Amino acid sequence: MPTLNIAHRGGAALYPENTLAAFRNAIALGCDGAELDVQLSADGMVVVHHDLHLHSGYARNALGRWLEGQTPRIRDLSFAELQQFDIGQPAPGSDYAYAHSMLKPVDGARISSLVEVLALAADAPAPFLLMVELKSDSSADPALLADAALTACGDHLDQVIFVGFDWRGLLRIRQQSPSARFWFTTDNLQGDYLPMLDAIKAAGGDGWFPHHADATGLAISDAHARGLKIGAWTVNEKAEMAKLRKLGIDAICTDWPDLLQALK
Repeated sequence: MPTLNIAHRGGAALYPENTLAAFRNAIALGCDGAELDVQLSADGMVVVHHDLHLHSGYARNALGRWLEGQTPRIRDLSFAELQQFDIGQPAPGSDYAYAHSMLKPVDGARISSLVEVLALAADAPAPFLLMVELKSDSSADPALLADAALTACGDHLDQVIFVGFDWRGLLRIRQQSPSARFWFTTDNLQGDYLPMLDAIKAAGGDGWFPHHADATGLAISDAHARGLKIGAWTVNEKAEMAKLRKLGIDAICTDWPDLLQALK
């Protein structure tokens, strides 16, 4: 089966990350799907945003000023309050602007809800998969986010794969919905990864979502031998994309989905 082209945060190198503009562009490029991050607002809305705080590198207030210093936490603001911030353009001279120098700014881009992104994906001309990462910190109840995300998905579960570093949320989703799909995310691993693969299989996981450095040919074979899919994050070098495709990886998550699309 061909390697899936998954646009990381919608393709964060190309358009403002985790925005509807980014997801629309990923669909227009012909990507197979997009990865996105979700967390809860103060009023319980499942919102799409990576950092647990508003990001000073690209968030502007109602006066058009980029935020500075300690910024508000997402979970301390209602969805209506979050909508007042423009997240469509990096702050000039910021580290974020430097790291995303090719990004096309979109003035007026707002934090969206998971429901809005699901509706956009459902209207795509071809099947468009959403890899929904559950973002929760140590002080939050992962079950609350898991339950809310599952409810938000409604009848669109066939378009969703849940991912995340906090496995408690994934296990909660498995408990609540046996038909939901989920891949366990891991960061740079140290030592033998086989016990971790066995743990994913025993938990009923559908796949493994490792850092790209851990997606070796042997690891891909070992995952497949256990009936697990495997996708690597975040692969931004063209040569590595080509290598992983040749090794038979199931999905590549990248900030540059246009480069991967060109390889395909």
